[in-house]
Amino acid sequence: MQVFLALAQSGSVTVAARQLHVAPSRVSERIQELESELGARLFNRTTRPATLTAAGEALLPRARAIVAEFDLIHTMFRTAHTPPVRVGMRSLPTDFRESLVDQVIRPAVGRSSLSLRPLDSHHQVELLRSRELELGLLWTELRDDAELAQLPLLEERFVIALPDTPRFHRLEEIGPSDIVGLRLATNIDPWTFPAVLHPYLEMVPLVDRVNAAVEEGLLMLLSDGAHCSFLPAGWQDHSHFAAPDGERILLRRLHDPEPTIVTYMTWRRDRRDEAPISRVLDRAHRRFPRPVSR
Repeated sequence: MQVFLALAQSGSVTVAARQLHVAPSRVSERIQELESELGARLFNRTTRPATLTAAGEALLPRARAIVAEFDLIHTMFRTAHTPPVRVGMRSLPTDFRESLVDQVIRPAVGRSSLSLRPLDSHHQVELLRSRELELGLLWTELRDDAELAQLPLLEERFVIALPDTPRFHRLEEIGPSDIVGLRLATNIDPWTFPAVLHPYLEMVPLVDRVNAAVEEGLLMLLSDGAHCSFLPAGWQDHSHFAAPDGERILLRRLHDPEPTIVTYMTWRRDRRDEAPISRVLDRAHRRFPRPVSR
């Protein structure tokens, strides 16, 4: 049923295989076995992407219910002695974070076995490598990493936060030369920012780092009139960007092009088949065949 759902969602044997971490031939075999057992063709294979037949459409809601029920059974029969699943978390939009935790992570690991830890991307990578985290939610892309694998979950547009002073009131868009003389305040490792921000970073060589776990710390620093920072456009919705009372901060668009940053679920490749890590990843691949855009 998981294979059926993956193919139904993606329309591609290759994509479904990649999501399930199996060979494409395995996907084809399992679908053929399922069709043989049910005595009905489930996919129109002459179309690209593959589409569901009437029988496939009828099976779809039932397959979802079956997979959800087995996920629940796994959770019900977990032993009390199972070690906690430690998940590192960067700041995320509150609604997205709650949906991810409640619909993807908790059903796979059980409420009492989940430990959420607010950490910046750099520390998450270190702890994943040393096996002190099972999963990470971070903003660092690790290309061709032999040890760690990633799934993109969320793509966010970035804006710049500036002091609420006359210097910036008249500007609707901000270019690199507009921020000369400011310091950069960030709870994101500067080296993880997308390349499009590099011209801005060259103009603010002085950087003050803020611990991601310190609530309101970044916005309090921005309110002093000497700092700027790059924030998601929906920063008010983020769990660690709760605006303090009396803030004096302006948000402005960046000069074209507008950069984006991606949140990745990250894990050790050699732990992919460990339970409950594998169950979390299976649910995440089904829930996020492509990253959500904000």
